[in-house]
Amino acid sequence: MNQAKTPLYDALTRHWARRPVSFHVPGHKYGAIFPKRAEDVFSSLLALDVTEISGLDDLHHPESVIAEAQALAAELYGAEETFFLVNGSTSGNLAMIAAVCDEKKRKVIVQRNCHKSVMHALQLMGATPVLLSPEFDSDMRVASHVCMETVKEALALHRDAAALVLTNPNYYGMSIDLTEIVRLAHDHGIPVLVDEAHGAHFVVGPPFPKSALACGADMVVQSAHKTLPAMTMGAFLHVNSGRIDVERLKYFLQLFQSSSPSYPIMASLDLARSYVAKLMEDGVEAIVEKIEEFKTALNDIAGVTVVSSRHPDVQIDPLKVTVQTRSSLTGYELQHRLEREGVFAELADPLNVLLVCPLAANGQLIETVDKMKRAWCGLPTGQVPLFGSFPLLRSPLSVLVPYDELRDVRKKVVALEEAEGYVAAETVIPYPPGVPLMWIGERIDRSHIEQIRQFLHHQAHIQGGSRLRDGLLVVYEL
Repeated sequence: MNQAKTPLYDALTRHWARRPVSFHVPGHKYGAIFPKRAEDVFSSLLALDVTEISGLDDLHHPESVIAEAQALAAELYGAEETFFLVNGSTSGNLAMIAAVCDEKKRKVIVQRNCHKSVMHALQLMGATPVLLSPEFDSDMRVASHVCMETVKEALALHRDAAALVLTNPNYYGMSIDLTEIVRLAHDHGIPVLVDEAHGAHFVVGPPFPKSALACGADMVVQSAHKTLPAMTMGAFLHVNSGRIDVERLKYFLQLFQSSSPSYPIMASLDLARSYVAKLMEDGVEAIVEKIEEFKTALNDIAGVTVVSSRHPDVQIDPLKVTVQTRSSLTGYELQHRLEREGVFAELADPLNVLLVCPLAANGQLIETVDKMKRAWCGLPTGQVPLFGSFPLLRSPLSVLVPYDELRDVRKKVVALEEAEGYVAAETVIPYPPGVPLMWIGERIDRSHIEQIRQFLHHQAHIQGGSRLRDGLLVVYEL
């Protein structure tokens, strides 16, 4: 297949060239009806914002241009079948987990530092989560990957699991080669599902980490909008093996996605795939060189340093640059200083600021350094914040209370400091990155309480924890 082709985008532009008259939804009628003050900004996009009319195919039953666009993506990524997602990787995580769970198999082995959408999928299916605690990276001071020994133990103890669900890379771009883990799971007859939201560009090859698809994973979800030039909510779901019931998967994709999918989002996926294919021909040396120059310039700023993992199994995505405080300011405070200069980072945590670099060789990175130097000029010296410097010790393997057993259990509110020993009835999720700190159905221990206290102290944005600002938690009366 010709990877330079963009069949869906081309069909949309041909349709607009006919100057069509709309007696169909959406109501803006190709932008003819729209607030005047926003016309100039939205006009070109609205021309492509159509619905399932003749010649433009149907996402939920593709037969022409969408089918061709998805087939091109499958060929590029080396998948048996690829599905476009218009509701983000969230919808892909929901669908792929629902596709493997049924009445007989509801136990799922899952990496603890996963996105909240994975947790929500397990809740919807009434699953029993078996949580795998990740390794703590002493260089970057964040949760990293799940080690092989932890996976071995889980597979040996839970042979009846419906799936093994991994997150690779993590939000900070830390990735491992999953080949041996996938092989081990398959030896136990268990499919491997991977949330590779931050790795849609890994298909380009070195120096980027190895994709989960190349490692043999059965299903892989990628957020194309995170690192590729696709619109927000544009994502891919790849099927890579006969272990997956594709018809069941398609059912859940219809269940969790809009029946009115966005054509601009789908067209951007078509274009993003073509962009990556061209990049694979041209090479990425210039991109990596610009990022290295950027990192060198950042390291010249007193009070911060660019950090990476020295773990032998971990490879860092070159697009992810983690800057760690060497001053008395937290990562949150460094982020606020950047924003005052008009520079907006992906996220901050108590110790780090995460920067996501573009998948292109442009001068923006080096030009931005001057603003960052102004933002971080004269950082106050003193003790570096300790929070996050040490891992919070948890069992490598823990089984939560099955979700279907919690539906009718009464809840109550207790003081945060008195919550130890109770079973959590709500999640606590620092956002971004959207990784649950505490799961529904999890027994609360002192480390949970301490970490929540620290996040509250730093005024981190937290999703869930409806009464946390009052120092309270909702728990089950178990």
